[in-house]
Amino acid sequence: MKVGVLSDIHANLPALEAVLGDLGSVDALWVCGDTVGYGPDPSEVLALLNERHATLVAGNHDRAVATGEGLELFNEAAATAVTLHRSWLTVAERDALAALPRTLETSDVTLCHGSLRDPLWEYVTSARAAAASLALAKTSHCCAGHTHVPALYRADGTRTGQIGYGEPYSVGERSFFNPGSVGQPRDGDPRAAYAVFDPAAGTVIFQRVGYPIEATQRRMHVRRLPTMLVERLAFGL
Repeated sequence: MKVGVLSDIHANLPALEAVLGDLGSVDALWVCGDTVGYGPDPSEVLALLNERHATLVAGNHDRAVATGEGLELFNEAAATAVTLHRSWLTVAERDALAALPRTLETSDVTLCHGSLRDPLWEYVTSARAAAASLALAKTSHCCAGHTHVPALYRADGTRTGQIGYGEPYSVGERSFFNPGSVGQPRDGDPRAAYAVFDPAAGTVIFQRVGYPIEATQRRMHVRRLPTMLVERLAFGL
């Protein structure tokens, strides 16, 4: 079984299209939250994921766009994007986002956006935080996004340091992994990030692919999104 694992697409259609093209045929497609927010094309991204029969869980931006939940916790630029997305999406699209689960168990993996302690908001950036989620999981593995940085933590307390791309990593008996961000990476590499998980082999392969960043930036300017959100895409920050 080959599973494409995505997160934090953030309404960046060119980045998503590049990832799906690079990924090719898979048996399943999982998205660990924040499908919308920040970017210029939330409707188009949602439609493409629906066309690909993707399995989605809710992120903090998804909930804010769908229901207004947590809007007061966002910085000014992020809140502006959320408010614009709420006005762009149809009622049916917002309802679909509102119905997304905060956690979901599938193929012995629990999907969430942040962590199992706080599915919408906690940033898992340490082996200790990853272990706390694994302690709550009924599955062998957890997969989340939110940090916008690829990562792999195993239950034995080890953390993979600098992620290498295109090579399989063993997830061990239990693990917590993060595919990074499709639409807004924050590790200094502006290329779109994703992962391929093989439950039978017990491996995860992290990948990066370039996309036409300028196309997304032009579209963001047209849709009057905050300049800071536009400029950061070129730096992966």
